Amino acid sequence: MFKSMKSFNSSVWFIIIQTFLARFTLFMVWPFLALILHDTFSLNEFEIGLFLSLSLVFGIVVGFFAGNLSDRIGREKVILLGLLINVFAMITLGMADNLTVFFVGAVAQAISKSLVESPGKALMTDILKDQKVKEMSLHIRYFAINIGAAFGPIIGINLGFAGQQNTFNLVALTYFIAFISAISIFKIKKMKKIVKINRNQSFKALFSILKQDHAFLIFIVANTFTFICFMQIDAGLLQYLRIAEFKDVTSLFATLIFINGMTVILLQFALLKLLENFAPLIKAIIGVSLFVIAFITFAYVPAGDSNGIIMAMIILSIGEVILFPTIAIILDKMAPAHLKGSYFGVAELSFIGMALAPLLGGFLLEVSGGFLLWITMACLSFMVLFLLYIAQTAKRPDIVLLEDENDLESELPKCNN
Repeated sequence: MFKSMKSFNSSVWFIIIQTFLARFTLFMVWPFLALILHDTFSLNEFEIGLFLSLSLVFGIVVGFFAGNLSDRIGREKVILLGLLINVFAMITLGMADNLTVFFVGAVAQAISKSLVESPGKALMTDILKDQKVKEMSLHIRYFAINIGAAFGPIIGINLGFAGQQNTFNLVALTYFIAFISAISIFKIKKMKKIVKINRNQSFKALFSILKQDHAFLIFIVANTFTFICFMQIDAGLLQYLRIAEFKDVTSLFATLIFINGMTVILLQFALLKLLENFAPLIKAIIGVSLFVIAFITFAYVPAGDSNGIIMAMIILSIGEVILFPTIAIILDKMAPAHLKGSYFGVAELSFIGMALAPLLGGFLLEVSGGFLLWITMACLSFMVLFLLYIAQTAKRPDIVLLEDENDLESELPKCNN
C-alpha cells in the first residue's frame, strides 16, 4: 500500500508537508480565536459567530474562482499567490490592534486557504497518473491535516502560545518559509502546467458544463449537508453537553475532541487497507451510514452518560476517516481534465455547510434541545445517502462521459444524458 509513495515527486511532497506545517502552526492559535475575539476585542458569542461565518464565506467565494484561475494560468502560480497572501494575513492578525484590521486578516487567511488548497489537490492529481497512487496522495494529505490539527493545539498550550495573538507571527514565518520553498521547487519544475489541452477553460465554459453536470451538482449539495452534520461536533456538541448537564463539561468535550483526532490518526490506513477494493462511491456510502448511526446514538444516549457519548463519537470518527478522503477522490474522478481545478474550486461551495452548522445547531438546541438536534442530523445524513444514490443516474455532460469511457478503471457513478 505504501509502495505507491515512491511515485511522489517533490511537488507532491511539498503540498503534503506544507499542509501539515500550516495546520500544525495555525492550530496552535486558531482553535482559540474565539478567546482572542472575546478577551481582546470584547465580542459576545453571537458577534464571534458572525465574525467567523463572514470570513469563511469570503474564502468560499474566492475558492470558487481560484480553481478556475489555476486551470488557466497554472496551479503553481495560484499556490504561490495564496502562500504570499497568507504571510500578509498572519502578520495582520498578529499585529492588529482594532477589530477592522483583525477582520481583514481573517478574510485574507480564508482567501489564501482557498488559493492554496484546491489548486494543491488538483496539482497532486495532475502529476500522479496511476489511480491508486493518486488516492494514496490524497489520503496522506488528509492524514497530515489531522496530525497537525490534533497536535497543534496541545503543543500550543504547552508552549504557552494558545490564545496569544502574537502566535500568528510564528504562523506567518511558517508560510514565508513555505513560499520560498515553493519558488525553488516549482522553478525546478519550470512552472509548467501539467495538463496541456486546447479546450475552453473560461468561466463561461465552466458554467456551461456545470449546468449539464447534474450528478456533480447533486454531489455538492450532498457535501453541504455532510458538513452541516459533521460540524455539529464543534458547533453543537459543547452546547449540548452543557444543556444536558453532563459532569465536567470542559474535560469531557476535550476528551471527545481528542478521541476524534486519535481515531482518525490510528485507523485511517488500517481502514484504507480494509476497504481498498471498494469503489469510492461505496466507501462514501459506508462513511455516511456510520454518520447516521452515530447521530442516532447521540440522540438516545441518556443525559449524563459519558460512555455513550464517547461511543457515538468513535462511530462518527470512523465514518469521518472513511468519508472525507473519499470525497476528494470522487471529486477528482468527476472533474474533466481541463477543468479539474475549477471542479475542486466549485466544490468549496459545499463549505457553506460549515457556516450554516452553528446557526442550525444553535436554533435546534434552543427550540427543543439535544434530541431534535441529533435526530435532525441523522435525517440529513440519510438525505446524503439518498443524494449519493440518485447521483448514479443523474445527467452528466458529454465531455465527461467521453473521458469516463476512456478510463477503464472508472468507478464513478455511470450517468446518462
